[in-house]
Amino acid sequence: MKVLLPIDFSESTEDVIKAVERRAWPADTEVTILHVVNTLSVSSGWVDLSPYLEAQTESAKRMTEEAGKRLSAKGLKVSEVVRCGYPPVVIANYADKWIPDLVIVGSHGLGAVARFLLGSVAKSVLQGTHGSVEIARGAKSKESTAPMKILVATDGSSYSEAAAKSVAEIPWPKGTVVEVLAVAEAAQAVPDPWFTTGQIAERLHEERLEAAKESALRAAEILSGAGIKPLSKVVSGYPKSAILDEAKEFGADLIVVGSHGRHGLKRLLLGSVAEVVALYSPCSVEVIRGHNGSVN
Repeated sequence: MKVLLPIDFSESTEDVIKAVERRAWPADTEVTILHVVNTLSVSSGWVDLSPYLEAQTESAKRMTEEAGKRLSAKGLKVSEVVRCGYPPVVIANYADKWIPDLVIVGSHGLGAVARFLLGSVAKSVLQGTHGSVEIARGAKSKESTAPMKILVATDGSSYSEAAAKSVAEIPWPKGTVVEVLAVAEAAQAVPDPWFTTGQIAERLHEERLEAAKESALRAAEILSGAGIKPLSKVVSGYPKSAILDEAKEFGADLIVVGSHGRHGLKRLLLGSVAEVVALYSPCSVEVIRGHNGSVN
């Protein structure tokens, strides 16, 4: 397995490192720690930027080496890379060439300004890379071996099944609790809601509820096949808010959700659920793309 960790000098870097430390990765896991010296954060003009770039590069090397030592102590094969440029572009280009199975990037928080910062790096990574992405947020426990609460959101699609499989393939800390959540989506309001009245509305709701139950059952079967005994829950509502509400109620440390992994205008599909959850969740969110992390 190949894991890419873009880090910087912010506090969120610690969240990224801890997200790796608290998992028991497959024996052949390779981790690349990447720091990008932001050359767009200063104005060049006629000023010689060499001293600045040299100082920043040296600081970045020290930081990535320290992070590398921590992860190497966990038995991981680690390499450190420092590049110069605009972070979202450099990270996306590096990911395109190295093709990691997972990119773990930090978030700067939840406020409006923080979400703007998220948009500049983490959101760009989420939208600009083809593989699976985790946005790491502060863990509740400082212990790397502490049990976790993982919420697996499913809609019954092959992408959601890939998300369940990704959870099933990772050996989580002892005592970790996994809950499967399926949402029977509420009917959208329209000017002439003839199809949402009376028996038609009831039948539509029943069909969606039944489909949600089947989705939860399939995801639970995938997890059970790996020796995980998941909890299962089916609710009615709107997927975006329902997932976030359940994560709060469940006390989730991590939400895992599947995505179609599309780009351009088709990214609206990502924005409709996975990206909104990743952006507004109070806990870490892992967006699994395609089948086994690949894009279709």
